Amino acid sequence: MIMVQWSCDVPQEKVEGFLRFAKERLKPFFESRGCRRYELFTPMDSPKRYFSYQETPDTNRYTEQMVFDDVDDWDSFFESAEEDPEAREILASYEREFNVTSCAFMILNEEI
Repeated sequence: MIMVQWSCDVPQEKVEGFLRFAKERLKPFFESRGCRRYELFTPMDSPKRYFSYQETPDTNRYTEQMVFDDVDDWDSFFESAEEDPEAREILASYEREFNVTSCAFMILNEEI
């Protein structure tokens, strides 16, 4: 299994709209194109500190996670998305509508 994650900062005034966009547009889009599962995570503030190195959450940062069966499925998804006008429109929304910044991208391979 392959997990693709990226996280970005979104201005506080755009967070609610972005969460709606993720639920109504991103999840159906990704899952209809070969992604086994799409999830969006936002920071949770807890009064409890479990470890001394626990970070204070930045409530403007979110993490998106997509799961694929294998790297071939991810490659196929990515290649088809590069040619898909709807995909280009969706990707443009990240910057144009939601002003996301400080994005980080990672591909993880399941080992156990």
